[in-house]
Amino acid sequence: MKLIAANAVLIILLLAVAPAFGEMTDYQKGVANGLRIGLFMGEYHGRGQYVLETAGQFNTYLENYNQFLWDTFADNQTLMKEFMLSPMAAGVKSSSTGVLKPDASGRILGYPADSYYTWIGAVPGTKPQNSGDALPGV
Repeated sequence: MKLIAANAVLIILLLAVAPAFGEMTDYQKGVANGLRIGLFMGEYHGRGQYVLETAGQFNTYLENYNQFLWDTFADNQTLMKEFMLSPMAAGVKSSSTGVLKPDASGRILGYPADSYYTWIGAVPGTKPQNSGDALPGV
């Protein structure tokens, strides 16, 4: 009798430990996939506000993303309204490297363009030779 009880406890422990070895449940796989897609779209949305090429890529991926939402949540309009995204406008003001371009008055964020480029350690269309010399995120 003790052997049966010990075997039952051992089986329960093995079943409880198996997910800890990297096996994900279907729910966890769905959450992980949703996080992966959300972070991917968030990265392109963030970059797309400053770089024209990335805004175009975001708009391209957006069609697939919105189609995925329709396929998954077509019967839940509340979720559809919450998660649907709109295309980005193409009028961003930066070069392909992400360095901001001056406005009509020759200023960037209120600073003269030369001062701004010196401050961040970059010139439009180039990358700093030593990336540690530039401000974080530039």
